[in-house]
Amino acid sequence: MQDTRIEDLINTVLVKEFPGEHNKHKIYRAGNRLNFSCPYCGDSRDGRKKRGNFYLDTLSYKCYNGGCGIFKDIYSILKDFSLVGNLDQDEKTEILDILHSRKERRKTYYGDIDISIFFDEDIKNYIIPRSEFMERMGLEEVRGSKIEIYLTRRNQVPDQKFAWDKEKQRLYLMNLSRENNILGLQFRNMQQSGGGSKYYTYKLSGIWEKLLGCKDENFLDGCRKIDPISSVFNIGTISFNDQITIFEGPMDSFLWKNSVGLCSVENKFPFEMDNLRFWYDWDNAGRAKASELLAEGHLVFNWRKFLTDHGLPTNKKWDLNDLVNFLRSKQLKIKRFDFYFTDEVLDLKDFIYV
Repeated sequence: MQDTRIEDLINTVLVKEFPGEHNKHKIYRAGNRLNFSCPYCGDSRDGRKKRGNFYLDTLSYKCYNGGCGIFKDIYSILKDFSLVGNLDQDEKTEILDILHSRKERRKTYYGDIDISIFFDEDIKNYIIPRSEFMERMGLEEVRGSKIEIYLTRRNQVPDQKFAWDKEKQRLYLMNLSRENNILGLQFRNMQQSGGGSKYYTYKLSGIWEKLLGCKDENFLDGCRKIDPISSVFNIGTISFNDQITIFEGPMDSFLWKNSVGLCSVENKFPFEMDNLRFWYDWDNAGRAKASELLAEGHLVFNWRKFLTDHGLPTNKKWDLNDLVNFLRSKQLKIKRFDFYFTDEVLDLKDFIYV
């Protein structure tokens, strides 16, 4: 189905839902994305803010207005507004075939990842039970150790996502499945000396090979199939049906509902999805990556607008953990974080460091 026909169908929905409100009938195109007022929540009263986004390559729709967040495909939209009858039989068949094939594809393949790894029984042969890893590495629970104070100061819950190596003074952050098995990990040297790195991140194959001494190449090859998801913290516990917030650091992701931490601004979320938003750090690397994503039409957190609106300095580095620490020290509460996510390309000006 041609893009112009899709746009015509969406325009019909908008005209029906917003009779006489001509500002809300306007549709803007940016690449493979159509941007318009959400017909479900109504969006802004004057029609200037348009937070409904339709993706032509997937025939899917997502509203990024706080409190709405609806996620639909084109057929469901037409059905919801009693406009399926506007399709002729060939169009209806074409849309349903596309949606069906997309659904079937996602059963086994998502972006560059074969998602059968999530339900393959063989995965149990490679992931590491946390209790076994703790014993083999001689690690302690953080609760009751001296590192608990550090975690509490960083507003972290000292639970099983963390472990402590008392001898080497290393704090372990674990990427766990729902069953408490380790998919990947990162550790921080708390007594850094000699100019070495502060953080070390290990994918599953690296844990087995470099930390546990495995030399079996066949076994390690099996682990490498899981590596693409092993450094995406929380990947085993999030809901893929809900909006996913993507952070750089694992600790930031531990503070935010249904989010992941990528361990680096250079790492990518391994799945192609329409319900992602990005909250990178307010520093040179984070600004550069956020600018790139915003230019591509993704939803990103506008730190400059947030900091300016709340009278906070824009000339220092911020991440979510820094922000939470600051707010708690001042006994402040801010609830409208969603308001500061933007996919407006004109907001690129706010990501230039001055």
